[in-house]
Amino acid sequence: MKPELVIYCCANSTAVSEGDLEQIIPEDHAVLRISRLPCSGRTDVLYLLRTIETGATLTLIVGCPEGQCQFLEGNLRAKMRVRYANRLLAEAGLGEERIQMVNIAPGDESAFAAALRSAVAKAHEIGSWAPAAA
Repeated sequence: MKPELVIYCCANSTAVSEGDLEQIIPEDHAVLRISRLPCSGRTDVLYLLRTIETGATLTLIVGCPEGQCQFLEGNLRAKMRVRYANRLLAEAGLGEERIQMVNIAPGDESAFAAALRSAVAKAHEIGSWAPAAA
């Protein structure tokens, strides 16, 4: 079964199109959904948990490098929310690796591609948490 990844991408961090995603990760390796945000700090713990609850194997938040956020501390807030969401997932028995955050400089497509490949590999490793359909 192909893992499903949800990617929340800061609009100021990297600009990757759907076509670019298919070149980085072939369609038969994973299902990728990307959502662009004005800032990674706009993510909320409830949104992050909801992506996992609705079947995503892994959620990846792509933010600006620390100290370079246009909204001052948005990426730091996102990082704290990711840690908190992962603690909640661990308490629920789902592990602490289902929500990840990476900081990538604008225009650094090779770093984005590497982060995406790493996230897909991790998603294959941890597998889906949802029980198999009867």
